[in-house]
Amino acid sequence: MEMGLIGGSLFQIGQVVLSRKGKDAGKWYVVVKIQPEDNRIFVSDGDKFPVSKPKAKNPLHLQGTRWVIEEVAQRIARGEELDKGRLQYLLSHVREK
Repeated sequence: MEMGLIGGSLFQIGQVVLSRKGKDAGKWYVVVKIQPEDNRIFVSDGDKFPVSKPKAKNPLHLQGTRWVIEEVAQRIARGEELDKGRLQYLLSHVREK
C-alpha cells in the first residue's frame, strides 16, 4: 500500500479525507494517488472526480481521517478499474459511521 509524508501529514491510498479549503470545503474524498515530489494528493469522490480523473489537492488543504477503504486501496494497487458507483457507495457507507 502506498503511503506518503506530505506537508507534515501522512496520507495513504484508500484513506478517507475531508477538504478544509477551497470551493469544495467540507466535501469527503478518497485518496487515489500520492505525488510527494509535486506536493499533491489526488482525491476522488466517485461523482464529479472519478478515479480515472481525480482532483489534485494541496495536502495542507486536506484533513485526514482514521478510515481507510481497503477495497479501494487494493484495487488501485492491482491496477483495476473502480466503478464510480461502487466508490460512491463505499464512501457514503464510511460517512454514515
